[in-house]
Amino acid sequence: MKKYLLQLLLLTTLLNVVNAQEKRDNNKVKVVGLPLFFYSPDTRFGIGAGGIATFRTPLSPQASSVTFSFAYTQRKQLLAWFPYQLYLGKGKYLTYGEVGWYRYQYQFFGIGNEYADDYLEKYTAQYPRVRFTFLRNLKKGHALGFRLALDDVKIVNYDSSGLLLQKSIRGWDGGRSAGAGLVWWRDTRDNRFYPGKGSYLETSFYLEDQFTGSDFQFSRASLDLGKFFTLGKKTILAVQAMGTFTFGNDVPFFNLAQLGGPRRLRGYFEGKYRDKHLLLTQAELRQEGWGRFGGVLFLGTGAVFGTPEESIKWRPNGGLGIRYQLDKKQKINLRADYGFGVKSQGFYLTFGESF
Repeated sequence: MKKYLLQLLLLTTLLNVVNAQEKRDNNKVKVVGLPLFFYSPDTRFGIGAGGIATFRTPLSPQASSVTFSFAYTQRKQLLAWFPYQLYLGKGKYLTYGEVGWYRYQYQFFGIGNEYADDYLEKYTAQYPRVRFTFLRNLKKGHALGFRLALDDVKIVNYDSSGLLLQKSIRGWDGGRSAGAGLVWWRDTRDNRFYPGKGSYLETSFYLEDQFTGSDFQFSRASLDLGKFFTLGKKTILAVQAMGTFTFGNDVPFFNLAQLGGPRRLRGYFEGKYRDKHLLLTQAELRQEGWGRFGGVLFLGTGAVFGTPEESIKWRPNGGLGIRYQLDKKQKINLRADYGFGVKSQGFYLTFGESF
């Protein structure tokens, strides 16, 4: 309970900071900076800073954005990450991705669906991360391009009684995960940050091998589809479906498809379920109407599995959330969600929508 009281105090403080800064900022480039102070069982006390910068490149019809966050915790965990989305060349080109560096204690719950719900081991990993996608816009919202990815993982601490120290799980000692792939993208949303109508579809094929600089060898095909419906003046129904399919037996455990966390089945720990293949569907009912505040109801279900012949075990979730508009014009939100799973629950405080 103390954790949630501190997070509520943080949210109140952030809103005052945002209101004060937004009144001063009338430039085309808008920057909202937020101090962070938090507590969780995984991190103990933590401090840091985060924010988002939005702007338009010359003659671009779409707004670009760069999110920035830094955090340091009482457990000596360090996180620095910079997600970005940039429209270039009068909107003809789009690049998005992330640059970051992490040292973090993770929770590992096993691979597949055979482990008991209470199985848990912890490990600490540190690594740089690069995600880079570059797309060329074609016609009618279509775009085609390529993706590069890099995680150079070093595991620096293990649970002395866990599975990883048995050395039978691929990637137990870390390794360089580096790959490249093709991406096809179609986007007809009326707003990238908070769409009221339209849809997006991303399909990709990704490969890791020695010639891409990876210590591993596998390929992956994925699909991510989102659809948005305006039900009333301030009511929106958002629906998402995802599928990830991994091929090859040389996949590190930290690169397997995962469910849980702030975007995929809120209410479960991040990585609670992981395996080679993933299916997910979720929906949100989003409501504006109380000044800058809004509300969300969400539910979903997902599954991971290792082979097509395996019986699929679905994991349901549901919950509710509060939204606060940091930028009314572009509808950039601060989001606070509380999600419930089976024998599991969690609170999430972050920028932007889950999809």
